Amino acid sequence: MGVITNRYLNVINWQSVNGAVVMGNNEVHVWRISISQNIKRLEQYEALLTPDESLRAGKYRQQKDTYRFIISRGAQRIILGQYLNTPPAQLQFVLAGNKKPRLVNNDGQIVNYNLSHAGDWIVLAVATLPVGADVEYIDEAFLFQDILTDNFSRKEGAYINQQNSTERFFTLWTRKEAILKATGQGLGEHLPLTPALDGEHILDGSLTGSDKNWLLNSFMLQAGYVSTIVAEDAGQAYQFFNF
Repeated sequence: MGVITNRYLNVINWQSVNGAVVMGNNEVHVWRISISQNIKRLEQYEALLTPDESLRAGKYRQQKDTYRFIISRGAQRIILGQYLNTPPAQLQFVLAGNKKPRLVNNDGQIVNYNLSHAGDWIVLAVATLPVGADVEYIDEAFLFQDILTDNFSRKEGAYINQQNSTERFFTLWTRKEAILKATGQGLGEHLPLTPALDGEHILDGSLTGSDKNWLLNSFMLQAGYVSTIVAEDAGQAYQFFNF
């Protein structure tokens, strides 16, 4: 059985980027993207979309959702294009066996990535190995107690209810979302089986990816937003970037 190691990073060094970024074989790169700060570049991002993406952007009923989609797709293309040395508009996305998108260049180089958004923020994780990402806005008005029993173990529920309950709930929720996204497994009945407390845990055999080891890092993406990144554990070093 594989092991998942959950940990919380209290200090994050967000780097500003000038020029291209190169990723080593044992690195995971995490990008944070502010939607409000990128509205002024909306036309630039929209020009990078494929006809299908442009059509999808136009189907959202609320303008904020349209803006979020355009910015997330445009920024994603710009960032990922750097790793493959390919113009953003020319990137070709394919689905892997677990229906997770990834990129492959003409030289066979594979880039795994995963994107998540909440409120004003988007997080994008990039790695050479399978990776998952989730971000949530810590909404104090959210009635999480209504879904606690069905989606968390007893120990996890007890941990959440001790103190700082809302923040603890969303932290553990991002952990469950991130690992299930990394493996391509749906949420459903798998949520309570997915260990989210700090430390090392043996993965239940019914979970996709339970034969591998995973390293999971949770952190504050921005005040009021908690995020989790998980990657297949091969001793990766993590770097954090502002877009």
